[in-house]
Amino acid sequence: MSDVERELLPGGGLNQVYRVGDSVHRPVAVWTPRVHELLRHLAPLGFVPRVHGFADGHEVLSFVEGEVGHPPLAEHLRGEDTLVAAARLLRRMHDASVPLVDRDGWQFERREPAEVICHGDFASYNVVFAEGMPVGVIDFDTAHPGPRWWDIGWAVISFALEWERPDRAELFCDAYGFPKDQLKDAVLARLDDMLRLIRQHPAFHRQRAERHDEHYLRLVDYTKANLA
Repeated sequence: MSDVERELLPGGGLNQVYRVGDSVHRPVAVWTPRVHELLRHLAPLGFVPRVHGFADGHEVLSFVEGEVGHPPLAEHLRGEDTLVAAARLLRRMHDASVPLVDRDGWQFERREPAEVICHGDFASYNVVFAEGMPVGVIDFDTAHPGPRWWDIGWAVISFALEWERPDRAELFCDAYGFPKDQLKDAVLARLDDMLRLIRQHPAFHRQRAERHDEHYLRLVDYTKANLA
């Protein structure tokens, strides 16, 4: 397949992801079969990519139409209704994933208590929006069994704390149904993990060179000062 027929999608993070017509072609990894099982299981919810199989050494998924919430999050995606809908979407995804928590073979080891299958990177840049509302979730490579707070902490960072809105953090918790008194510890744990990845993981060499750790250290200070 020639490069002319492929469109490199923005925001691919650690992978190069291409759109080919109505499908998305992503690199295959040893955990891809387990992710495909999860996507097939979640398919009835209507907001995850459909699995089409493999081609040319890539996994082939359906393209989810809409606008990806790349940072900085656009103003029209910052409404409270959008935030509440994102939290409820995450809750639906978590609840539906429970039957798969005993599975192994994910990229990351299970985290106890393994309550649900965590997306692992639930943030605005992995959510697809249409008419200002979330309609899809993409990039499940980091999915693994773990506690609900693992996704909630990172979602709150993305949808609230990145632009200094602790009030939105509480609203997200209310919409999901997560105890607000557990949020601060969840956020700090996620920030600590991101700092570890940036400083130690071989794949994060660009983030190390660009000193992304300094940004997350500032978020640590902000969280300690502004979350109850």
